[in-house]
Amino acid sequence: MSDIGKNYTSLSRHAADLCLFLLVADCGQLSLAAETAGLSQPRLSQRIKALEESLGRVLFQRHRRGVTLTREGRELAEVLGPPLGEAAAGFARLTEKRQRRQVVIQSDLAFASFRFLPAFPSLCAAFPDLGLSLMTRQLPEPGPRGGADLMVRMEPAGEDGPSRRRLFPERVQAVASPGFLARHPGLATPADLATMPLIDLAADGAPPWFTWTTWLRRFGVALPARAERITFSSYDHVIQAAEEGLGVALGWRGLTDARLEAGTLAPAVPQLAESGMAYVLRMETPGASKEVRAVFDWIAARFGS
Repeated sequence: MSDIGKNYTSLSRHAADLCLFLLVADCGQLSLAAETAGLSQPRLSQRIKALEESLGRVLFQRHRRGVTLTREGRELAEVLGPPLGEAAAGFARLTEKRQRRQVVIQSDLAFASFRFLPAFPSLCAAFPDLGLSLMTRQLPEPGPRGGADLMVRMEPAGEDGPSRRRLFPERVQAVASPGFLARHPGLATPADLATMPLIDLAADGAPPWFTWTTWLRRFGVALPARAERITFSSYDHVIQAAEEGLGVALGWRGLTDARLEAGTLAPAVPQLAESGMAYVLRMETPGASKEVRAVFDWIAARFGS
């Protein structure tokens, strides 16, 4: 074995306790050093005592208010302090680079499927040093308990602020496939839709978004009790069913624009309803980091109307 190999082997037997020795020397108190190292004070004392016995040297003088280095302790600290301190700082820099900072974004399912996921590769490319996560719920609840740094959800439009940005308002029209519209010619007003098969998004309670009942009510139309309804639990299934020609769906502008441009969906009637709601981007973490704010600004610029 080479000399350097022998040196490494010898050092490795005492490496952890030598680091504790330097920590105690720096703190000047066993109690403070133990708290910093995450050890109990008796356990730290035992390890320093074992190091002294192994080296055959008394490294500290114990006093009522702390500890001071002996002559042999100072010699050891002068030899080990600079190289081990530099190694510790370099290791910290290396591990910090590898442990990418995380930014967690929460969104409702519809926004995630139709707007966020197609743009997610671009977001990741814009922030290659961040770990980006997207969580989805039918109706995300604001507040720190959700564990998200940023949230996109539908809520009252309100005003923009440093940690809140309106992305686009709720503007909804009835949409259907060109084939369905060809089989049902003459649709011109919301009242004409009341007898059509209507595709709806299921939700618990009273959702904040338009349903067929509330959308038709905007135009003075009551939904018949025996109206033909097809209900799905996710909005992407609602839109897929409409594209397959199963009926008429509510199409949110800002979510279904690409389908309208591609021609897989078309307006069933020209009327469009607006509300006081909007898709809103929020910062959920108090005192958000510069990384969270940078992602916030990117999303606001990308999806803001």
